[in-house]
Amino acid sequence: MRFVKATYHLETKTVEYEAGDGTRLLKTGGTLNWRFNNPGNIMALPDASKQKGRIGAGTVYNPKENTFAIFSSMEAGEREKCALLKRKYRDNTISDMMSQYAPETAGNDPVAYSNFISSESGVAKDKKISDLNDNEFGKVVDAISKKEGGLKPGTEKWVYVTNVTVSDGSRPVADVPFKATLGSTSYEWKTDAYGKLKTIIHTKQGMAIVVKYTNSAGKEDVVYSAVAGDETKNILLTRNFSQFSAKTLAETPKAPREKSAQKPIEYIVMSGDSLSKIADRYKTSADEIAKNNNIKDVSKIFPGQNLTIYGVNTNGSSVYIVAPGDTLAKIAEKNGGNVDDIAQQNNISDPNKIYPGQSISIKKNGSNTAGETEKSAVNPPTLKTASKKPLQNRKVNTNKKALESVGGKKSGNPIALLPHDQREAPWMAVAFEEGKNRWKWGRVREGDGGINYHKKTGINMSSMVGDSNPWCASFVNYCLKESGYAISGSASSQSFSKNKNFVKISQPIYGAIVVFRKRGSWTGHVAFVYCKFKDGEYGVLGGNQANSVTVNPLKKVYLEQLNYELIGYYVPASYHPNAVRIVKNGGDLSSDFESIDKLRKNLGSNMLTLDDTKTR
Repeated sequence: MRFVKATYHLETKTVEYEAGDGTRLLKTGGTLNWRFNNPGNIMALPDASKQKGRIGAGTVYNPKENTFAIFSSMEAGEREKCALLKRKYRDNTISDMMSQYAPETAGNDPVAYSNFISSESGVAKDKKISDLNDNEFGKVVDAISKKEGGLKPGTEKWVYVTNVTVSDGSRPVADVPFKATLGSTSYEWKTDAYGKLKTIIHTKQGMAIVVKYTNSAGKEDVVYSAVAGDETKNILLTRNFSQFSAKTLAETPKAPREKSAQKPIEYIVMSGDSLSKIADRYKTSADEIAKNNNIKDVSKIFPGQNLTIYGVNTNGSSVYIVAPGDTLAKIAEKNGGNVDDIAQQNNISDPNKIYPGQSISIKKNGSNTAGETEKSAVNPPTLKTASKKPLQNRKVNTNKKALESVGGKKSGNPIALLPHDQREAPWMAVAFEEGKNRWKWGRVREGDGGINYHKKTGINMSSMVGDSNPWCASFVNYCLKESGYAISGSASSQSFSKNKNFVKISQPIYGAIVVFRKRGSWTGHVAFVYCKFKDGEYGVLGGNQANSVTVNPLKKVYLEQLNYELIGYYVPASYHPNAVRIVKNGGDLSSDFESIDKLRKNLGSNMLTLDDTKTR
């Protein structure tokens, strides 16, 4: 079990270790260095990133106030103790070292400490750390652990949890109210921005867990029930927010639509797309889309790329999907309508009775009409009005409105259009924008990008520059966070394979998180699966690749040149149902590019070199 977070409870002398899936280990009593997984009782530095393996800190009074580092494992604490001795005290004798390692100001006796180390290890007090052979160094290290308390154990208790995430099959759903009954106590909870309920801790074996949702009829439905046991469970509740319909306007072909009545659609290119396919879908031409988006070669578009496509008839009616917490008054105010008109035209007998997932037709000019339903389609597009703001600053559209009529920029007649699923790996749009605009596909190097992905994702690392500040995981977390998904909360590339917010899938798909590991190590690399080339190679889009953001070849760089292990492919838990559907349908990753060199050339990136194997 790999722990990612630790909290110290001083009053009970207990360290609460939390694993990626939420499971807890409580270490109570014993010596401090045993509780903290800190054999050398190393003080906590202000910058946690400078102590590898540290996942927390705890303040004690012995008798003075001191704050010590808490490590993910005893092995991690032992490694950091050895690294500290070699890094900080290599030019000191044992006597000199102890005046700093165990100073009088912290309530120690450095002379007695050095005498104990020398006597216990058989190494002279005046011998420098750098002059010790491996055997002598090992004995000094063991002597320090013995002096610091001998790792006398206390008691250990495992505590398991249940994690509940709510999804619409592709995205997490926020603000959904539930009633959770744990044993004899009930709580009113709502899902957070990542679709997650509060963690249910199994405080007692055999405790009943019941989660209920109040349906549109006011009746409580049990959506999950279980008995708390000795295992952690990650539960995904998938909600189908009804089907969505595209409406056709009344046929009035005599007056062409004015350009002022058209608004552009922001479309994100998906895997397997071509300009001709997109043009056909939106009843326009490839040449027109190319002209509006400055595309010189109509055969070269890229997954994640933003396109502006004309145009929505803003005078038409649209379909609004009721969200949790909505009322008819709120919907009317939001869309410039009238409650009575909306109720009448949608056959709503009681304006106080609407329910999440319900489709409501709204006329934009204030006059509402139910209209005729031509066809129905599942999973509407996530479409937004084009904006000059950077992609990462835009809000994800959760309104899920169906398009009424879309045609070419010069079209004179409304054309009925079924909504298109635009929810494929939304985080890839952020990744593409970062690579294109900020990093110029590898031509801008770390330190010059004007951003610290660590800070943006809550990691206490002051820089992305240097071997001690790897940022591939923080880049992945940033892209996920900006598109509304839960993150791993760690700068470790391996965190995605251990965290409850992510689920492993059987094969690579567009946007999947691919995790590599250095053989015999807990470090490695993480990136997004981007495409499959005609030569059979896969492209991965990631940060900390050649000290920038680029697309690298998966096999050539990571499996062959670096000899990493492929740990697997992962997706956010709330996206898993959609990923399963994509895998079932074949998961098309094919691209028009023959090789990585062709793709890089078209992106304007540097050609592949040995620098691309640089990853920390």
